[in-house]
Order: sequence, then C-alpha cells, then structure tokens
Amino acid sequence: MKKLTLILAAGAMLAASSAAFAATTPAQQCTTLEKQFDAAIKKHATAPKAADAKTARSAGGDLCKSGSAADGVKKLQEAVKDLGLKPRV
Repeated sequence: MKKLTLILAAGAMLAASSAAFAATTPAQQCTTLEKQFDAAIKKHATAPKAADAKTARSAGGDLCKSGSAADGVKKLQEAVKDLGLKPRV
C-alpha cells in the first residue's frame, strides 16, 4: 500500500510540474515573441523579408494589445519566421 501511495504521489507531482511549466498564456507568448523579434531585427535588418517582418511585428503587437492575443501570437510568429528564425514560445 505504501508503494502505491508513493507512486501515485510521484505521478501527481510530475503532472503538476509539467502543467506549470507548459502553462504559458497567449499574453505571455506575445511578450516573449515581441522581445525575440526586437532583439533579432538588429542582426537581421537586411533579411530578404525584413520589411514584411516589421509589418507583421507591428500588426501582432497591436493585436496583443487589443485583447486578441492568440491572433497576435500567430502574427508575431510570422514576423520571427520572416527573419529566418524559429519562434521561441
């Protein structure tokens, strides 16, 4: 009985820690992607799609601020990809 209790307790702790790690809200993702883009544009300003990326970044930021964070995240991911990078969220 003690082994079963320990196994169940360990499983519950593992599940809780995984859920806490993965619990990122769209608003938090907006902030992360905005920071990633803002840092990356300095090095990738001459990328072939840099102008498109800046437009997508602006639109994504506006969507995030207006309460459409999920749509903003998509637009910000597009902006980061236009610079040739992988979005980190």
